[in-house]
Amino acid sequence: MSFPAPPDAMTDPAPTQLQLSLPPDPRLLRVLRLVASGVASLGQLDLASVEEVRVAIDELGTTLISASSGAQIDLTIELTATALRVEGTTPLANGTELEVDPLTDRILGVVATTHEWSSAGGIARGRFERSLGPD
Repeated sequence: MSFPAPPDAMTDPAPTQLQLSLPPDPRLLRVLRLVASGVASLGQLDLASVEEVRVAIDELGTTLISASSGAQIDLTIELTATALRVEGTTPLANGTELEVDPLTDRILGVVATTHEWSSAGGIARGRFERSLGPD
């Protein structure tokens, strides 16, 4: 019995998209790192770049866990032929604003191609993108 070869992220025009919903539990950051690095490796990133994706998802997840009202954190991980994009949202605790540690911002500035944070309507949002091409 043979199985069809998986699509190649570098040549397949259809993006690969995963959606995860997790409780705001710091112990689950390892799950996020595992999933994000697995998807990043599909994009044929080298080992150092996959490790940078692990660092980026860790910073994103930690910030959203800290901001969460206790409700779930929703993440979308999308791999296209040119980039890996991760976006996460969670309801903010009542009366709070999204606070991003300046060190987190600096780390994401190094390991991600782009990143941004926002909050509106009681929802915290963070996203980063990592290009698949040469840096």
